Amino acid sequence: MYRIVIGLIAGVGLLVVGALNLSDTAVKCGSKVMQPGEVCTSTRKGITTDRTYEQQQSYNHRIGVFSVGGGLVVTVVCGAVLVATVRRRRENSRPMVSPSGQQ
Repeated sequence: MYRIVIGLIAGVGLLVVGALNLSDTAVKCGSKVMQPGEVCTSTRKGITTDRTYEQQQSYNHRIGVFSVGGGLVVTVVCGAVLVATVRRRRENSRPMVSPSGQQ
């Protein structure tokens, strides 16, 4: 059950990160704030990528949308699994009561 709770926390975390990313008006290249006309250069796994200010702005927005969407999916799925697990445990822990007069 702790894995479900960790998934729930991760989903909410993704939602928060995505919302913060979407609400940030500054265009950032890593942690550096970009100005129009600048180019963002990043290297990942030996591949260098250059993005203009407008491309980086679109990329940052897309990352925010995916984070919010992914966080929403993870939160809903983990929440549903958690509710189902708690209900199942409650049902299994109830004492069996036989109808009165029968043995």
